Amino acid sequence: MLERILFYGASKGRGVVASIDDSNNIGDVTVIPEGSFAKDWTEIAPLSGDRILFYSATRGGGGVAAIDDDNNIGDVTLVPNGSMANDWTQITAVSGDRILFYGKSKGRGVVASIDDGNNIGDVTVIPEGSFAKDWTEVSALHPV
Repeated sequence: MLERILFYGASKGRGVVASIDDSNNIGDVTVIPEGSFAKDWTEIAPLSGDRILFYSATRGGGGVAAIDDDNNIGDVTLVPNGSMANDWTQITAVSGDRILFYGKSKGRGVVASIDDGNNIGDVTVIPEGSFAKDWTEVSALHPV
């Protein structure tokens, strides 16, 4: 099975998309030039298919984009600044198109889905104090 991975460099707004095969060989490398990405993405989370959520805590906004089989970025939908909270410290895909947003400072979160049109919906708020305030990483596990 061939898996793809996105590397992002905030300081130059650049990236790389590459594939990793079952033998752990990296190939099919596509360079995404400097200035192609915003320089303030604080979290990037995969969605179903080849879609990715980009989030900026600075702006409380982001974007959803697809990366096609040739490693080209397209189908970009902007999430307007101020549409999201600006305190999410971790974002992880739960399953399918569901995303968990975690805010360390208040121990709170949100679970939401992103539909095929890249719209955020089905929002469930997890109130302040529901989570510990010291999680430094949050990661979804594969279903059993």
